[in-house]
Amino acid sequence: MIRGKIAKIWRSAMGKFFSKKKVDCELTPEEVAAIREVWIKAKNADVGKKILAALIERRPKFAEYFGIASETINVKELYTNRQFQLQAHRIQGFLDTAVGSLGYCPLTSIYDMAHRIGQIHFYRGVNFGADNWLVFKKVAVDQVTLFRPQSKSASSIDMDERASQLMEDPVDPFSAENSVARVGWNKLMGVIVREMKRGFLEEAMRNCKEEDVENPLAA
Repeated sequence: MIRGKIAKIWRSAMGKFFSKKKVDCELTPEEVAAIREVWIKAKNADVGKKILAALIERRPKFAEYFGIASETINVKELYTNRQFQLQAHRIQGFLDTAVGSLGYCPLTSIYDMAHRIGQIHFYRGVNFGADNWLVFKKVAVDQVTLFRPQSKSASSIDMDERASQLMEDPVDPFSAENSVARVGWNKLMGVIVREMKRGFLEEAMRNCKEEDVENPLAA
């Protein structure tokens, strides 16, 4: 029953994925430059922690997905939680590798990394669900692009005001000044999330097929 359900979801989802298999994330030189410029600022501000904290604040269930004790939802306490720090470091490390690859390695190398993460999520029993994948993408883009490109003196107060603005108005309040970076990050996170989902679903289907072979009468 469960296997049949997963198989049905997989066929539907993978049909859409494979139809887009040849569609690359075409980033313009300007977008790549803006992605890098924003990332340098975001990385120096420990954006991995900001992304994870924002995810948990928006949807507390993410704490469970990342193996963080559910009683440690208080944002201030989160930052001292070792598991939170580890997972935030992993998020930031992956994005740092992805950004560092732009222009130097084929985009397929980023696809492969994201695909592998999706496979790992399957074996850890982490299934975000379609809506949660989208939340992850949006939160990552929002948090990274809080850091204004071409700004030499953005104060911490300015950052706090911009973060507060974003929470109050989810419709990209900085689109005019940050459009190139935001478009670039949306493209990049779009393919990352797509490949993570692909990796998860492919691994789920492969395991279903293996179970069917081992237990042909269990259907």
